[in-house]
Amino acid sequence: MSGAKSYHGPFAAHLQAFIEEKRSLGCRYKEEERLSFAFDLLSLGFDCTEGLSSELVNAFIAYQPNWQATTQKRRISFLQNFGDYLLRHDTAAFRPGYAAMRKMQAEFKPYIFSHEEIDRLFSRADSIHPNCRNSHVFYPVLFRVLYGTGIRISEALALTMDDVDLKEQTLHIVNPKNRKDRILPISDSVTEYCRWYQGKIHPTFRGGDLFFMSNRSTGRYYRNNVQVFFSRMVADIGIPTHGYKGGGPHLHCLRHTFCVHSLEKMVRGGIPHGAALQLLSAYMGHQSLSATGRYLHLTAEAFPDLVEKIEEATKDIFPLISPLEEVRMPYEEE
Repeated sequence: MSGAKSYHGPFAAHLQAFIEEKRSLGCRYKEEERLSFAFDLLSLGFDCTEGLSSELVNAFIAYQPNWQATTQKRRISFLQNFGDYLLRHDTAAFRPGYAAMRKMQAEFKPYIFSHEEIDRLFSRADSIHPNCRNSHVFYPVLFRVLYGTGIRISEALALTMDDVDLKEQTLHIVNPKNRKDRILPISDSVTEYCRWYQGKIHPTFRGGDLFFMSNRSTGRYYRNNVQVFFSRMVADIGIPTHGYKGGGPHLHCLRHTFCVHSLEKMVRGGIPHGAALQLLSAYMGHQSLSATGRYLHLTAEAFPDLVEKIEEATKDIFPLISPLEEVRMPYEEE
């Protein structure tokens, strides 16, 4: 268990054993542990003498206006798994149905940047004035890596120098969300930006050093800080953000945009959509083709001229970042 926190509600022993069981099976269960404490606190106000009641379940998963799109889904999933655990241990449990999860998923629609908006975002990042925090070096490369590879921000910030092989043009993604390590090829242009970044930040280094290394005391960049800066950049290029929780573009939308732009490129290039989905699914590390398949619909929405062609399908998986011979920012011009 993390820290000195403990459970105090009617399911205290079950919650602790449930989390320990999941971790013994190799699950991280960090977010689920956080949810378990929130559930434990809520359960103190309910009669649980007959097990996990529908009243307690519905109170825990009831949608709140300030939630992000996936918050309710995570709570439903947590109680489904905990309910299964209780039933296996002879304790009555009401489990929330999958219909609620499907409804929640249907309501969520990620923001897909257009090619022109991506160009404007890169241009805005390139214009950051040189500063002691190295924002002018970090953000132009980070945004291109996120868009040009589709990796998660947590995966990008965890990359070490050993994970970034600029000679072979690959990234080694270690211990990702679904625990499936993978080696990803990266495009020539992303490689050149990474090489430029390495020359600026890592003239000398050790293999275990973070690739995206901050010059602050911890040596790390943090997702929330990057998200705040990203939202500022998005607002600067004229895209309404409505706040992080208001439905506007957020950092993870670069991953969604990578998927859509990659499928667009493959469809335009004549790769059958079935093969395109399998390529993209393997590259993204998705656990199933259904997780990738939803991007076909988003691709058709983003590019109406492809609706007729969406049943066909690219030479490669990468969305285009303009080719270049040398990375040079505006402030480096002579």
